[in-house]
Formats: sequence, structure tokens, C-alpha cells
Amino acid sequence: MVEWHEFRLWWDINPNQDNVFAFKKTYVIPILEKYGIEDFLMLDERDFVLLRINIDSESSKRVHSDLEEIIKIEPIFSKVTVGSWSPVTDAKDRILAAREQVKIPVEIPEGGWMIKGKTSDGEWAVAPEDLNKQVAAFSIFMSKVVGKFTKAYLKEIPYRVEDRWLVSVFLHLLLDSVSTWQPEEKEIREFPYV
Repeated sequence: MVEWHEFRLWWDINPNQDNVFAFKKTYVIPILEKYGIEDFLMLDERDFVLLRINIDSESSKRVHSDLEEIIKIEPIFSKVTVGSWSPVTDAKDRILAAREQVKIPVEIPEGGWMIKGKTSDGEWAVAPEDLNKQVAAFSIFMSKVVGKFTKAYLKEIPYRVEDRWLVSVFLHLLLDSVSTWQPEEKEIREFPYV
């Protein structure tokens, strides 16, 4: 049965980000291609690289074995651990936690909520939203969309881009490519990450 597996590649040293980029490009993407894995999420965390993939148990064991073999020759990681993950649970938890953390001067509706934009006096406008609708969109984005961008980026960009301006342009283009109008984009970029 296909299900989500979460691999954590634990840092052994404080890594150079160029080496992390090269590791993902050289080793992780080829493993994903080797097993025909299309749906994944890969994130850099404080203590590890997080790799979530949607595969069957037998393939998960092979991926785990491949990753363990690779970290033997790559000194930036000390170990690989495996667990499970649910994109739906993760999405719901993040939405509800963000509702508690966000600092908005108006009452945030219970359950689902959305930021509609800014009012004429510059305050964030909040409205009720269908929590299930939000969870569905967020979980699909994490499980089906981000990995495709990650794979294309790692395969096509020859090195880790450090130029903040250029990365900002990348983000502008991504927002434009999903039909985000300029006023929305400006507000999106201003909203604090929570």
C-alpha cells in the first residue's frame, strides 16, 4: 500500500548550504527518479533535512537503505530515521496553529479563516473560511506541487543561488505564474510567515 514516509537526514556538522544543495542534486533527486517517486516534500530544518515521500513499504525500505549508504560517504549527515506523515493532518495543524500565532488587530474567526488583504487604513482584513477547503488546498500543495518545483529547481539550476534579489525575482515569477495579481502579490509578500 502506498503511504507517506518521512525520512530525516540528521546533520552531523553545521553544513555549508552549497554542500546541502549539491547533496540533494547529486544524491536525493536520483534516488527519487530511481524509484519513480513523483510526490515528495523536501525541507531544510534546523537539525535535519526532511524528505517526505509517497511510496509503498518495500520501496521505503530500499530508499532508506540507499540513503544510509550515501551518508556513509557524505560527512554532513550522521544518521537517517524514518517515520510516517499525513499531509492532511500537517496542513490542518499548521492552519490552526497560525490562527493562534498571527498578530492581527481584529478577531480571527474560529476554525477556518482567511486573510482577504489590507483595509484602506493598512490593517489586515480577516474573514471566515471553510477549514476543510483550506486543508485540502494546503495538503495538495505540500504533497503534489512543491516537490515538482523542487525537482525542477535542483535539476536545472547549476548551483545554489545566494543572491537575495534573484531569489526574490524567482518568488515574484512563481506568484505571477499562479495568477496572483500585483496588489495581491504585494500583500502576500508583506504578510508575516507564521
